[in-house]
Amino acid sequence: MDSENNKKFFQNTCHDGNKILIFPFALDKSEWDELCIKYEKRWMMYNPDKRLSFACAKPESLNLIKQIQESNVLFFCGGPFPKWHLEVLDKIENLRALLQDKIIVGVSAGALIRSKVYYSPRYEKIRTTWNGRLNIKMMVHRWANRHPWLSKEERLKLLEDYWEKLPIYKIPEQEYIEFNI
Repeated sequence: MDSENNKKFFQNTCHDGNKILIFPFALDKSEWDELCIKYEKRWMMYNPDKRLSFACAKPESLNLIKQIQESNVLFFCGGPFPKWHLEVLDKIENLRALLQDKIIVGVSAGALIRSKVYYSPRYEKIRTTWNGRLNIKMMVHRWANRHPWLSKEERLKLLEDYWEKLPIYKIPEQEYIEFNI
């Protein structure tokens, strides 16, 4: 869905001359190529005056490391299977060093995997991640009413109370946040 926030997102997450590496791993493998093309078109639509190049991430470790090294922007797509992003990334040694000086962008499940703790709207429970994640908690689709048996406030309370106290980023539907680490 396109909105003014989406336009800002696609414009603010890249610079002229960037190479954008698209990670489609949260979707079924049969959808990867189509998804990469879809996002490439959207970036180009909102950035017609920028010279951008694109690649679709390949999960084979050595090729993926080279792709990460050659890219300026790493874009993690959303989808129902965030664990697939994690399974691929967790195989990479020195991941944190590889991510230095990169613009890292995530949508939905692709944003959640960057946090140490997150609330999964799909499974209505708290999940944790490791291997180079940020020391934050995150909730996406915060106001989406996908499962009416838990209120917005109950979901947020579960995240706040879980494990250790960390900053919480709450991202409503069709919005995004930017932060530097």
